[in-house]
Amino acid sequence: MSTTFGIPLYPIAENILVDEEGCLQPYISENFFNDVFWRGNSNNHGWLNNWAENLDENTRVYPLDNTPQGIYTIKDCKELLKNK
Repeated sequence: MSTTFGIPLYPIAENILVDEEGCLQPYISENFFNDVFWRGNSNNHGWLNNWAENLDENTRVYPLDNTPQGIYTIKDCKELLKNK
């Protein structure tokens, strides 16, 4: 399952963005996010912006087109790439 992850363009309360499973609420548009990371099938993963990997490791990322699959922060993205 491939998934694109993003960060919000503007600060907003997390309970407005996602449900209890960490998936986007149906009323939130994917256009409200900067795409930062892509998780593909197998070992096909990577950054979608050259500045994204420089964000604070605790920066929350949101799955835009699938479930989180264990990816919740920039640190999780880096760990996935490290274990590639």
